[in-house]
Amino acid sequence: MKSISKITLAVLFYFSLFSSNANAADRNQMIGQMLMMGFQGGSANGTSAKRLANQIKKGQVGSVVFLGYNFKSKSSVKQLTSLFKNASGNKKLFIALDMEGGSVQRLGRKLGYPSIPSARSVAKRQSPAQAKSTYKKLASISKNAGFNMNLGPVVDLLVNPRNPVIAKWNRAYSADPKKVTEFARAFVKAHKEAGIITVLKHFPGHGSSIGDSHEGFVNISKTWKNKELDPFDQLIKSGDAPAIMPGHLIHSRIASDGVPVSISKPAISGLLRKKLNYSGLVISDDLQMGAIAKNYSYKNTIIRAVNAGVDILMISNSRKPDPSLPSKTIALISKAIDEGKIAPEKIEKAYKRIIKAKATVN
Repeated sequence: MKSISKITLAVLFYFSLFSSNANAADRNQMIGQMLMMGFQGGSANGTSAKRLANQIKKGQVGSVVFLGYNFKSKSSVKQLTSLFKNASGNKKLFIALDMEGGSVQRLGRKLGYPSIPSARSVAKRQSPAQAKSTYKKLASISKNAGFNMNLGPVVDLLVNPRNPVIAKWNRAYSADPKKVTEFARAFVKAHKEAGIITVLKHFPGHGSSIGDSHEGFVNISKTWKNKELDPFDQLIKSGDAPAIMPGHLIHSRIASDGVPVSISKPAISGLLRKKLNYSGLVISDDLQMGAIAKNYSYKNTIIRAVNAGVDILMISNSRKPDPSLPSKTIALISKAIDEGKIAPEKIEKAYKRIIKAKATVN
C-alpha cells in the first residue's frame, strides 16, 4: 500500500467537520482557525500572552502574529513561541513574524542576531543562488526562535522611487518583474526547506503608491502598472506562492466594488482565485490598520474579508486591545452565517486550505 502524505492525513483527520450536520462547536473551531491574533507585551508571563495561550488551547485562535513591541530579547521571544506552541497541543499553530531583511527584520541586531541585507541590497549584490543561501540563514534564525511563518517576501516592484513604505526602506528587489520573481523564489524555497511558510505581499502591488496604508487609504488606480501582477502570476504558476497577502489598497479597476483590495471580492475571489488560478492561502494584512479601521466598522470589515475569500484574518488587537476579541469575532462570523450574510462554504473552504498549509510546516 502506498504511504499516505501528511497533507492527506491532516485533511482526512478534520474531514468530519465539513458535513452539513456539523454542530456550532465544530463551526466555531473552524472559524477559530481563521483568526491570526496579536497580543500585548513581550513576556510569556504577561497577562495578554497567557490569555492568548488559553484562547489557543480552547481553539479560538489558529495563528499568532508578533509585532514590533513583542520582541524584547532572544530568551523572551523563545519563551513566548514555546508558550503558544505548547498551548496548541497536537494541533499546529502558525506563529508569524515580519522577517524580510534590512529595515524589516524583527529578529535583528537589537536582539543579538546578525543583520540580513535588504531586498534591494540582495538584488544588487547577489545572484539568486547566493540569495537563497542568505535566506537560508534568515529562515534558520526564525525557525530557531520558534516561528513557522514569515510574512514575506515583498514582491512589489520598485515603480515609484519615492514610495514611502516600499522604496524608502529598500523593501523591493527591483523594478524588473523577472528579477523580483527570481529573488522572491529564492526566498520562498529557502524557507520551505526549513519548514517555514512564506507570504507574498502586497497583492496586486504596492510599489507605485504615494501613500502608506498603515495611515489611511492608498489609491493606486492611476499609478499601478499591469506588470506589477507578473511576480504573483509567475510564482503562482511555479508553485512558489504558498500564501499571499492582499494590500489595503484602493484600485478601482481591480477592486470594482469600491473597497480596498484586502476585503474586495472581485480582487480576491475574482482576479486572484479565478483569473490567476490561485488555490493557496490568502492572509489579510492587519485588519486594524488605519486604512481599514478609520473607514469601516470592525463587523463590516470581518464580514467583507470572509466573503472576499480571505482565509486567515490578521487582527493585531492593538488599537483598543480587547481581551475577548477572538470569541467576539467568532460569534460575529457565526451570527453572520446564521443570518445568511456569509455562506458556510466560505468557512469550510478556508478551513481546508489552512489545515492543508499547516501540514507543510514544522
